Amino acid sequence: MSHSSPDAMTPFDVAHAAMEADPENDALRLALYNRLADAELFVLLESEPVGEAITPQTFETEEGDFILAFDLEERLSAFSEGPAPYAALPGRVIAQSLV
Repeated sequence: MSHSSPDAMTPFDVAHAAMEADPENDALRLALYNRLADAELFVLLESEPVGEAITPQTFETEEGDFILAFDLEERLSAFSEGPAPYAALPGRVIAQSLV
């Protein structure tokens, strides 16, 4: 477990801020997606994994169903207000499994 503050700027935060500052810049948007694809992300699960089988927690909204992935374990823990089951996966793996 890393010891970063959930409020500390991560490389993903920096890429996101750059994209938000210039939303028409396609290079910055691609840099954000590349950072996301290359990152190890922490996916909130419904329950502890059984072997290699995981079930991401799904959040239903008017815009559709979403799963949550965090770039820091501490952010996942802060969102869930304590320890919660999760899986650490590369962003590319998460994206491929959602298609």
